[in-house]
Amino acid sequence: VGAGIGVNVYFFNRPEVDHWVAVEPDRKLVEECHKMVAEMGDRVTVFQGYLHELEEPPESFDYVVFTTLLCSVPDPDKIVKEAHRFLKPGGKLCVIEHIGDSFGLRAGFQMLAKYPWRFATGCNCRNNPVPALSQPGFWQDVEGKVALKPAPLRTKRFSPLLELIKPFVMTTLTKK
Repeated sequence: VGAGIGVNVYFFNRPEVDHWVAVEPDRKLVEECHKMVAEMGDRVTVFQGYLHELEEPPESFDYVVFTTLLCSVPDPDKIVKEAHRFLKPGGKLCVIEHIGDSFGLRAGFQMLAKYPWRFATGCNCRNNPVPALSQPGFWQDVEGKVALKPAPLRTKRFSPLLELIKPFVMTTLTKK
């Protein structure tokens, strides 16, 4: 959900993944996503639109993945509820979300970048996704912590950017 240009294809292009549905509302990003996922052939469906517009029956997915999505949606509670609706019992919601830092240089940068970044991408890296992910009665198991604590996330390719937007919440929630 929030597939962007499809960079997660590298994680899903493996034999044990039968089919992947990439949901992305932005037309230009969908065009790029089609290019990125072309190697998967008919194992991927790219859907231009929002999760609630997806014409799949409830409880039809084993996994739903959010990668820095909740920072850019107007109603995080709604999208978490939609993900829950589409998950099979025992299905997993995998989440990597950045959150606002509480002090220091990074917090200052996030505060200054909040407005232009939001205009450019819709992102507000100062959002707190924890309340939306902690909805009572939804989850039977939580791997990782749904808490406002920095997560050790580093990649060589994106490390300068990640240094400015982390800390992250990384967790896997299992549907009851």
